[in-house]
Amino acid sequence: MVRELKSLLFVLVLFLLFSSCTKKEAVRTPPVIRFVTDSGYASRDTTLMVGQKIRVGVSARGTDGNITYFSIRYNDGIPKILLDTGMNRSVLNYSVDVIKTASLHEKWTFVVMDRNRNFDSISLYLTKSDYSKWGKIRTLPGIRLGAQERSDTGSFLSLATGQVFNLGQAWLNQQAIDIIYYYGQYLGTLASPMEAEAPGFFTGAQGIANWTMKNETRYDTTALLPAVFDAAGDDSLLLSAYEPTAGKRKAKYLQPGMVVAFKSPAGKLGLIKVTRLSGTTAGTVTFTVKIQE
Repeated sequence: MVRELKSLLFVLVLFLLFSSCTKKEAVRTPPVIRFVTDSGYASRDTTLMVGQKIRVGVSARGTDGNITYFSIRYNDGIPKILLDTGMNRSVLNYSVDVIKTASLHEKWTFVVMDRNRNFDSISLYLTKSDYSKWGKIRTLPGIRLGAQERSDTGSFLSLATGQVFNLGQAWLNQQAIDIIYYYGQYLGTLASPMEAEAPGFFTGAQGIANWTMKNETRYDTTALLPAVFDAAGDDSLLLSAYEPTAGKRKAKYLQPGMVVAFKSPAGKLGLIKVTRLSGTTAGTVTFTVKIQE
């Protein structure tokens, strides 16, 4: 009996030791994410004037597994998700330009998860300066763009100069093209060279698919009335109208009277008021732009 009891205790001790080792082996080290501290990057809580721009960079590395998820969260009193994407890589490097809004406080949080579902995150707080003042804006009136089959009116716009280009001219000035107009499944649409569907409307040897420089403009549809747009004399309305978490690569279903907010490839915020539109693949759209100087 004593011998049997000793054998049972021995087996129990071995089981406990094995279970302990198994549990230890199951513990995984989470990924690590850090702010980029190089020159030109903000890496700590900062006070900014409204409209002031900074660049924030993060660098993350998987430890016991590849990074499979990355997210940017934004909170100005209402939590929002700016970016939510999957991946499978051992190292992640990402940077984003942030323009200070009119909110008193903003919290930007960057989150990574690895394949073992372990997380790490870092946050940055931005506070509005008491010395904030509204900036100047430029107005580009009466811009007229043609859809993809319009031969006498260009479809490509440079926000820097207000110049309109046809496809051949745009091919020679790729770095200047910020806005493109086409008519497709979403009817009248504003986009930019980096948008996924635009290359399908402008093809050939000089088509967008063959461009080496593709700018990206982000759009956010608003409920602003045309009269409110007309009254804007500084960038206060532009800053409040553009929602950073809602920016899309195209503005769809354009209609006269619609006001669309946007963020240009240069990081400037603006508004577009549509004044006229003929809804065909050979039609045109006419609008006025107000953009930060």
